[in-house]
Amino acid sequence: MTISILPPAPASPVDSQGRPAVGAYQGYIDRVSWEGLRGPSARNALYRRFHRKTWHFVSLGGEQCMVAFAIVDVGYASSAFAYVFDRRARRLLGDLTFTGLPGTARVADTAGPGACSRYQGAQASFLVERQRGSATWTIRARGPAGLVVDATVDASAEPPALCAVAEIAGGVANCTHKTVCLPVCGSAGAFDVRFDLAGSFAAFDHTCGLLARDTRWRWAAASSAAVGFNLVEGFNGEVENGVWLDGRLLKVGAAEFRYDPKATMAPWRIRTVDGVIDLEFTPEGERREDKNLLVAVSRYVQPIGTFRGTIKPPGEPAREIAGLLGVTEDHVAKW
Repeated sequence: MTISILPPAPASPVDSQGRPAVGAYQGYIDRVSWEGLRGPSARNALYRRFHRKTWHFVSLGGEQCMVAFAIVDVGYASSAFAYVFDRRARRLLGDLTFTGLPGTARVADTAGPGACSRYQGAQASFLVERQRGSATWTIRARGPAGLVVDATVDASAEPPALCAVAEIAGGVANCTHKTVCLPVCGSAGAFDVRFDLAGSFAAFDHTCGLLARDTRWRWAAASSAAVGFNLVEGFNGEVENGVWLDGRLLKVGAAEFRYDPKATMAPWRIRTVDGVIDLEFTPEGERREDKNLLVAVSRYVQPIGTFRGTIKPPGEPAREIAGLLGVTEDHVAKW
């Protein structure tokens, strides 16, 4: 087996025939929009309004802490969450969730240069922004419990983003971009604890889809100077599985997750069926949230911890992995 170079991202997630441009690519689609869909995939305006789900997630992880927040627009409501995990004390210092009216969250229609995603509510504000022509991301967050994030992410030497377009069972299609291995500077904290983010690395997840009412996935991701990966079981499936090694993006096969859903702080085993990735994940802590808003129900857990094991692309020596910071996730949503 050989790993081929992914083709460049298309101009649109919709092909010239009005169908989802299904596939894995490298780089950014300049504008993610489903307006060009034709035929059965197009559905109708009401369907598109209530099934269009978009989010922009960013994590900043290093020796001292893991900081993450997401800006989410599900059409009929806006939401956001944020957490600060103290790796030394192994505890969440801030774990905040906000729900607002439509328009409170605005997710950019691009995952790359020109992106500006915001959440502006009565209690909190979040910003993920990269101006056109700029090689830096600006990350800002303010919220209760003294939540403060002021960070700059350096994208001047970013590896290729992984762009994946997938057809969705029970829905229409989804487009996701994953960007990893970007160095961070700045600070973050909650309550009276502050962390210097120097030496941390960022990962981004930008997603826009016409999704099924019932959506579920298991996910694992990590980001460091030389190694990063994104793996999912369910949802988009194999199309969004990739690993970054020394700036190279390599596509990998379907992922298998082995863990106890009733004991998510126990070790997880994650591998790909092509044998490229074989890792054990040891949680240090986790963020957990179960919501029932009548029209939307979510069961979510995101352990934070480290990966160890091997990554072995075909024809290359095995790369030994130890202490690689990242997250796993088990998410079930009805929205």
